[in-house]
Amino acid sequence: MDQVTELCTCGRIQGSHDMDEFTTGRTSKTRSSPTWLESSFVHLLTPRNPLVPKGLGKTGGMTTAAYHPHDLQHNSTSSHGFLEQHQLVEQLLAVATAPTTATSVDSTSSSSKPQSLDIIDNIPLCSDCIDRIADALDADTQRLHDEIQAYRDMVVDTKKGCKAYESISTVPLYQAEQAFEEEILMLQQEVQAREAELTHLHSLYKEQLAITEELGEFVNHIHQDQSALELQAKAFDDSAWLLSKTLSEVQTEVDQLSIVRLPLSLFDLQVDERGLRYPLINQLRLAFWPKGDATESEIRAAWSQATQLLLVLGTLLQYTSSEWKLVPLSDCAKLIYRKEIFNLEPGDCRSLMAWNALLDQVLRHAKTVFAAQPSSSSLDSSTSVPPKPPPFPSSPSSIGNTELARLDRTDHVSWSQVVHRMASNLLWLSENVSEHVALQVSTLAHSVV
Repeated sequence: MDQVTELCTCGRIQGSHDMDEFTTGRTSKTRSSPTWLESSFVHLLTPRNPLVPKGLGKTGGMTTAAYHPHDLQHNSTSSHGFLEQHQLVEQLLAVATAPTTATSVDSTSSSSKPQSLDIIDNIPLCSDCIDRIADALDADTQRLHDEIQAYRDMVVDTKKGCKAYESISTVPLYQAEQAFEEEILMLQQEVQAREAELTHLHSLYKEQLAITEELGEFVNHIHQDQSALELQAKAFDDSAWLLSKTLSEVQTEVDQLSIVRLPLSLFDLQVDERGLRYPLINQLRLAFWPKGDATESEIRAAWSQATQLLLVLGTLLQYTSSEWKLVPLSDCAKLIYRKEIFNLEPGDCRSLMAWNALLDQVLRHAKTVFAAQPSSSSLDSSTSVPPKPPPFPSSPSSIGNTELARLDRTDHVSWSQVVHRMASNLLWLSENVSEHVALQVSTLAHSVV
């Protein structure tokens, strides 16, 4: 029978022998009793009673029966206590610290050791296995410390529970019931308070919902009012635009009317200040009697134009009279005083005296109107300046220094002077009335703006 080469528990060959010699099972150095140890012994899973491998006797000899590390691993799952673990730790420590000459120990000393130590003393270990054993010992030691600490904490908690139970057991039963009832009452009160608070919160939530609905309706009303205001603003803008356009047109018309000087633009009255020429109205000669190329028809037409001008001037000055009436016919103008009719024909002295009396009344009324109006250079009535008086003073029966009732009908020169004077006063009245009308138009334009 061949001898088995010494191997470490990890399966490595001890010494400096070749791997080929290990595989063939041949070596120059033999050992009487080599042994295999389970490689999982570092996990401390050794059974309560270590088993001897098959074929391994007290002398450590190996029989021909096959031996494999799983034989011990199969039996390593049995339970063990702290004492067995402690013994196993001592065995591993002894193996790790034992010298390599442990096989030469006296048989008398080995007889006093336990059977497991006899087996382990014959197992050689390499440096890697020793390191594994040391790491396993450290890990197991740390685990034991953790378990001890856990046991201590459990003992402390148990003692505290016992003390609490003892303290509770010392209190009489009725006192405990009373304490529980008081606690239940407090809990009921707390529950009631929470329910009341919850009810209050529900009421607040309902109020908030109602307020939210009201706010929604209010916002809707605001939006409707805003839309209505926008429509009104749009309509107002359109109206303002139309009014602005109308105002612009009115101002344009006022500017155009201010250019037109009424009644000068309708009646062109020209008077020679020296009195050497006939007064002209719309290129018609005013005369007392036909002379030369001045015919009666021209004189009638001229006096008709003068009567129309006097009527327009009285109307513009808002002169009213229930005694006087004018009929400015083109062929022959007529004056009606009360019920007496005066025909403005050439050489009719009574008609000229009536015409002078009416002109004098219109002049007096014009003086009062011009005195109350503001100046053309200022719209402030406090700075109003009355216009200049007419060129010739007049009365109902005279003009200048001539009494019309004393003139002879055949005195054509004196009557020609009277006609010249009446035409001069009529021109003054026409010019001032034109200024008055222009001032009224300007005032109206400023008041509109």
